[in-house]
Amino acid sequence: MVLEVIQKEVPARGIGYLILRDCPEERLGEALGKGMEKLKKAGAKQVLATSLPEGEPLRPGPVGVWRLTHVHDMVTMSCPLGPDRPRTEDRLTLRPVKKPQEEKTYLELVNRAFRDVPNARTFGAADLKVQNHRCGLALRGDQTVGVYELDLTEKTPHLATLAIDPDLWRQGLGRALLLTVLDGLPKVPSCDLVVSTANPSAVKLYESVGFVQTGVLSSWFEVV
Repeated sequence: MVLEVIQKEVPARGIGYLILRDCPEERLGEALGKGMEKLKKAGAKQVLATSLPEGEPLRPGPVGVWRLTHVHDMVTMSCPLGPDRPRTEDRLTLRPVKKPQEEKTYLELVNRAFRDVPNARTFGAADLKVQNHRCGLALRGDQTVGVYELDLTEKTPHLATLAIDPDLWRQGLGRALLLTVLDGLPKVPSCDLVVSTANPSAVKLYESVGFVQTGVLSSWFEVV
């Protein structure tokens, strides 16, 4: 049995995470108890847990003294990049993050945008310097309206982050940014991403341009 206790989001967001691997059903209560003890001592106000495919899948309901409530799934999606895919007339300007002020702007915007989304992590300066990742700002005129991150490690580009300034939500900018980013990709058959079902507006946006769900990466449960 392997229990991974993730505390790094406790100071910023009050959320702790438990990941169970190779955990037999009769030991789920024990594992949850150990993880809950550590996270509550660290100050977690909410604890989310998942069991990866190697272990016994978690289910809603009681587990020993604990109760699990399904919160959301992390799902994988893919979009074909054929010539007939949607295009945007409201193209944004994409600018790579290079200068310290640009890094500050990126981090402030992305952390505000994902503040209330489960499983979203708090971004730091090191996240802007990951090998084979392209981070950039999206501008409409001189105004920074959003940010994006592409993981180009594999042959299929992975859209790791897409965010619009919360003050500018519901103006069509998310769709414009998404299509602008896809237009800038090299000639590849498709692009993929991972999104939380607790972020229905994002799921709807991706579906609107041709992304379809290809699988469930993990299911998450609140532990109380």
